[in-house]
Amino acid sequence: MAHVLIVHHSPTDKLRTIAATVLEAARAAAAQVSEELDEPLEVRERDALDPDGDELHDAVAVILGTTANFGYISGALKHYFDSTYLQNQDREKLFSYWIRGGYDTTGAEKAMETIATGFGWTSAAAPVTFTGDIEPHLDDLRAMAENTVGAYFLSASR
Repeated sequence: MAHVLIVHHSPTDKLRTIAATVLEAARAAAAQVSEELDEPLEVRERDALDPDGDELHDAVAVILGTTANFGYISGALKHYFDSTYLQNQDREKLFSYWIRGGYDTTGAEKAMETIATGFGWTSAAAPVTFTGDIEPHLDDLRAMAENTVGAYFLSASR
């Protein structure tokens, strides 16, 4: 069964709220895509600390989520990338991401784009990057998830 994979590191209540928002929006969009394509599209969630290279390999799209820590992505997400890279390099895949930082997300954004380029992935939706409160960004997070799933629909229906 085709699946969209959501990989994140969400150790706090705020980050879990972000992840839940993205998951809910992706699942709703996947249900619509399943209906339109007349084939199931599943949304799977993966903790970045528990990498599964096969799951990533078989995903039709991936949405990544992390904090910005000391100017970089979380160590957990970096571990995920390190653990799955050899099995998944140069695998064309749609992707997007969110980054929530306390003060700055610039370094984490650069890292995410560089790593995605190394994997050979193509942007499916504008990423959501921000600092501070999460509430003003929940609609953007929903749109990012919906647009990522929608990009798969467009590629699959051709």
